[in-house]
Amino acid sequence: MEKKSKKGHNRKVLGGIIIGVALILAVGITSLFIEKVPNGYVGVVYSPNGGVQDDTLGQGWHLVGLFDKVTIYPVRMQTVNYSNIQVATSDGKSVTIDFAYNYSIQPDKVVQVFNKFGPVEIEEIEGSYLRTRLWDAGRKAIAKYSVIDTYGEKSSEAATNVQKIFAEDVRQLGFNVNNLTLGVPKPDKSTQAAIDKRVEAAQELERKQIELKIAKAEAEKKQIEAKGIADYNAIIKKSISKEVIQNKWIEKWDGKMPKATGTNSLIQIPVDEK
Repeated sequence: MEKKSKKGHNRKVLGGIIIGVALILAVGITSLFIEKVPNGYVGVVYSPNGGVQDDTLGQGWHLVGLFDKVTIYPVRMQTVNYSNIQVATSDGKSVTIDFAYNYSIQPDKVVQVFNKFGPVEIEEIEGSYLRTRLWDAGRKAIAKYSVIDTYGEKSSEAATNVQKIFAEDVRQLGFNVNNLTLGVPKPDKSTQAAIDKRVEAAQELERKQIELKIAKAEAEKKQIEAKGIADYNAIIKKSISKEVIQNKWIEKWDGKMPKATGTNSLIQIPVDEK
């Protein structure tokens, strides 16, 4: 009885193992036919027998053929950063600029993208094709601005022009580009030295202009003050008459007749000559 019980137990264990292995194989085989497309992406299916399928896969789980290859593309906004892209300015200076932009692929153009690049990851397209097209756009746009412009108030205008050229270049293929920004340009040593000199010259010019404005303001102030004094004196001069002088003399006279000193003439009180 004990032997039979032991054999029965072994059979159950063996049966459990067989079922477990079968389940694992079933899951493994089934996974070969299932493809998951993440949210914000679509999948393009390529079959060795039928080629690229016109119908794309939306987000979620999908059954596909055993040998089918699914390539996914983003249809929601993606952000890409490129460092150290070298371009030249209108004054022949070489600068290195970092770029950042957002893009997405039109859902109805993903098959077209696949046909152009084949079954490659989107990151590879970003690092090769899109980077090259952005460099070309940057080269064309930045060439219209001086190195000082790329540092100053025209940097936003330059970024807008780069985005315009870049977006128009890749739109036909299905890429939508927006929100492109430029990092602070990084010039070489000779260019930096030239920039420093121009900045110093601009600062010196600004200082002299401020000094000139101050001197002009001081001169105008003195001119106004001088004119005020002249006007005051003119008013005083007009207000003084013989009657006023006579009145002032009388106001200060103490009533005593002055004595003659070395002359027979007395000091005369001013009188009206009329």
